[in-house]
Amino acid sequence: MTTNNLYKRQNSPAHKQSPRDSPAHKLPPEKQATPIGSPKNSPRFVLNFVFKTIFSLILFNLAISYLLTESFFWGYQSKYTNWRNYIPKKALVFSPEQLAKYDGSNPNLPIYVAIKGDVYDVTLGKHWYGKGSSYNLFAGKDSSRAFATNCLSRKDHLTNDIRDLTKTELANLDGWISFFKNHQKYTKIGTVIHNPIDPNSPPPPKCVDAHPKPNNKNPH
Repeated sequence: MTTNNLYKRQNSPAHKQSPRDSPAHKLPPEKQATPIGSPKNSPRFVLNFVFKTIFSLILFNLAISYLLTESFFWGYQSKYTNWRNYIPKKALVFSPEQLAKYDGSNPNLPIYVAIKGDVYDVTLGKHWYGKGSSYNLFAGKDSSRAFATNCLSRKDHLTNDIRDLTKTELANLDGWISFFKNHQKYTKIGTVIHNPIDPNSPPPPKCVDAHPKPNNKNPH
């Protein structure tokens, strides 16, 4: 091959290197296109990225909520935000005599309140139900009738006997049941088994000096 032909071949378009192919014009690795078969394009990588992003946002939201409201749920309270409700527990069964031990008089025992047979742990509200507190008369017993009638001055209304209650009184009782069932701090722990009520015995007399209706929306 002559010198002239060799020169022409080396300078032909087929042998000239494109400026884009030269090392000086190559893109840095982080800007180069990711191959289709790369792990970064795999479904697992995408799912991991989405999961980590969502998890980080949740943690950030919980942290900001606690800093601003001292609550992880922006001040919202219900039985669903009480972590104690998610701990598996064996339901307890009490007799009235056993339940009476949890009336707040012993500081080493929890405080229990029963309503229509269901027993709730109200220890976190001991400033309401503890010894000497406003609602201590409900502690350690099933006082369904008093919850319904608002008669707090008569001991014969601190009973589970809810015979002959009016529709208004029954509605009031249902309001209290809902209050305890959905309370953020109080948890249902079991039931109390009462002795059968003699159907021939008279129900407690009507209370003529009932206290003002307790506010079952009170955050106690």
